[in-house]
Amino acid sequence: MSLTEWIFLMLVGVALGLDVFVIRKVFTSSFYEPAQRWAQVVLILLVPIFGAYLALYLARENMPLFQSPSADDVKNIDITCSDIDYHG
Repeated sequence: MSLTEWIFLMLVGVALGLDVFVIRKVFTSSFYEPAQRWAQVVLILLVPIFGAYLALYLARENMPLFQSPSADDVKNIDITCSDIDYHG
């Protein structure tokens, strides 16, 4: 076998290993319903690298908040002080 064939086989092996790891991660995640799990597996198998990355990104443990906290959650606000001068 030539060097190019070995490199190709290594890349295929890495992609398959990543797919197996991500499929296992999707099935052990409690975040998805069964239909969503199978849809993720189909995506991983049809588009191996991008599908595995997307499924791994969506199955992560720590999800950041996509919105800022409400005004009620803000601490240490002094209601007697203000930056606005109403006496212009």
